[in-house]
Amino acid sequence: MPTKIELLDHAVEVLRRGDALTLDAVAREAGVTKPGVVHHFGTKEVLTVAVVNRIIDRWEADLHTRASTDAEPIDKLRAYVDYALNGDFDSSDLALLADVNLRERLSALWAERLTPWLGSDIDTDPASRASLRAARLLADGAWFNTALGIPTVRDDERSVLRAIALQLVNEGDPQ
Repeated sequence: MPTKIELLDHAVEVLRRGDALTLDAVAREAGVTKPGVVHHFGTKEVLTVAVVNRIIDRWEADLHTRASTDAEPIDKLRAYVDYALNGDFDSSDLALLADVNLRERLSALWAERLTPWLGSDIDTDPASRASLRAARLLADGAWFNTALGIPTVRDDERSVLRAIALQLVNEGDPQ
């Protein structure tokens, strides 16, 4: 029988394929019975929350390669912008949207875990805050469109787009 972590990885694969996240789908992907999945997760809600946490864990691991946990908020935002513009995203990264009935809970979880990386708590003048928000929104759009499979950035412009986003962060840096 697969471990809980292995089942979560199978669940991510279900989402990566663009299939609905269900206990049955994860069981099929893992080659086990539905009760085998229920043994570890109990309900679809528990499974979905665990999958979102698994995705966020992956994001945080990548973000931590770019900035330490105790880095300054501005450096965490730079790490997020860099990750969002250069990371490898797919439909599994949209796990927080996997169940409309859990959207509020999953969005709150996503915000709770990722807000420290988004520069939201950087206190500076309105123009500088706007530069920080513009960089964050540019980054948000980049990863989200990539995860949706919508081509928005051409390979020959990616480094320039990254430089523009980081310039916006630098313009908003309160130092």
